[in-house]
Amino acid sequence: MIQYIDDALLAAIFPPGESSEGQLRVRGPVSIDETLEASGIDFDGVRHVVFFADVYAYSGNDHELVRATASAWNGGFIPALNSRLVKFLRAEADAESMFCPGDWPLPDPNMIWQFSEALGMVLLGHALAHPETSQYFYMPQTGKLDALYNRLARKFERGEAGLFFRCVTRPASDEGGFYGFERI
Repeated sequence: MIQYIDDALLAAIFPPGESSEGQLRVRGPVSIDETLEASGIDFDGVRHVVFFADVYAYSGNDHELVRATASAWNGGFIPALNSRLVKFLRAEADAESMFCPGDWPLPDPNMIWQFSEALGMVLLGHALAHPETSQYFYMPQTGKLDALYNRLARKFERGEAGLFFRCVTRPASDEGGFYGFERI
């Protein structure tokens, strides 16, 4: 998804002159095309792009691949049409560093809980702007991201983000997989 980060997208989700130290700003979602949206998190001057990709379009509209992936990593739970796969990365990342969290740390590692709040705000913004999207899927790449998504799952189930979501799938501890949230 890094190929979609360009000057126009960055200007749309990180308007010039609006970043400031000590502030959190969430922007978007902005439609890139009919199957992909992006939002921005400016977290104390550190910018993250959050992508919302249509699960089926992302798989090349290969419904068998989606079913096989669901069987292997999703406890058999098959995503609904118009579901979104959520991925985030630093705006300044490149192809080598985009999924290496050590290459793009938060300003303070103890801010992970605040970042979790920002990620919840982004999901809420997307859910409100796109009521046709009923499910969101996250794939943790590290143990720390797994803890972050697990925390999000509990918040969503309690309705703390403003909408209620139920966790429909969690990754297997020994094999990995996806966190899946469904709007209720």
